[in-house]
Amino acid sequence: MFLRRGWKGLSKSSLAIGFFDGLHLGHQKVLAEAHRRATPEVPFCVITFYPHPQRVLFPQEPLKYLTLYTEKYLLLSRLYPGTFLSFLRFGRDLRRMSPLAFLERVAEVFRPQVVCVGENFRFGFERRGTPGLLETYFTSRGVEVVILPSYELGGEIVSSSRIREYLFLGEVKKANALLGFPFFVMGKVRRGRQIGRSLGFPTLNLYPPSRKLLPPPGVYVGNVFWEDQKDLSFRALVYTGTRPTFQDANRQVVEIFVPHASFPELYSHRICVSFEQFVRKEMVFSSVDALKAQIQRDVEAFLSLSRGSC
Repeated sequence: MFLRRGWKGLSKSSLAIGFFDGLHLGHQKVLAEAHRRATPEVPFCVITFYPHPQRVLFPQEPLKYLTLYTEKYLLLSRLYPGTFLSFLRFGRDLRRMSPLAFLERVAEVFRPQVVCVGENFRFGFERRGTPGLLETYFTSRGVEVVILPSYELGGEIVSSSRIREYLFLGEVKKANALLGFPFFVMGKVRRGRQIGRSLGFPTLNLYPPSRKLLPPPGVYVGNVFWEDQKDLSFRALVYTGTRPTFQDANRQVVEIFVPHASFPELYSHRICVSFEQFVRKEMVFSSVDALKAQIQRDVEAFLSLSRGSC
């Protein structure tokens, strides 16, 4: 049941627990509190879950992720280097586990000295476990418990569901404000149909899993950087959609174009692409020449926006 990455048997821990989809500002408050209380003798540890409980409990209405498994691991590693990260598989055993059995298992495996959770954290069978139950259980065993209230920004409660709503509407700036960083997609560069190259605009192509949430089809300004070369990043024009002009609607793609830059062979390299500003909606063009002319206008808009952000 316990999938561990980097965890090899801690005798003590300063523990944060939650699903943390998106690792938004509210999540960061919980994580930062546990991280602040960690020491070399009491290392910082995070328990999270995969897949999302809603995808298991309500498969007819599958929830799309703000951060996939690997994206969450990458982001946590950058925000809190040295984190001991444990993914608990939300399968049959965990979903049927009573709240008390869950807490006993956490205490046995992680041996926390401090436990930090958000006020909306629920656990155990039918989500019957509450922060109050967690606090009673651990404090009676001499463990410090910190329950963080929901975080507000500009009078708005920061939540994963609210961020999903903003992204669904294409409001990437509002989503990014609640995240505390630009929304991003990570994946390996794949060989496409070379359409962009044939038009004079060679692109890097990603094909994210269907379970990954993406902004509405259209063109955006963002950044691209390489996972294995963290100092290498470029301002980029980013398209996501199904390329309806070419009747390629069976799968959504993310295409990245960096003007005035050329790259070596990048297929199979893992990159991250952020969405920072909306440019235009996806369009269907009557001809390849019309598409090419629009891409040139997109590039001009991109260069203008990029100059304005300097």
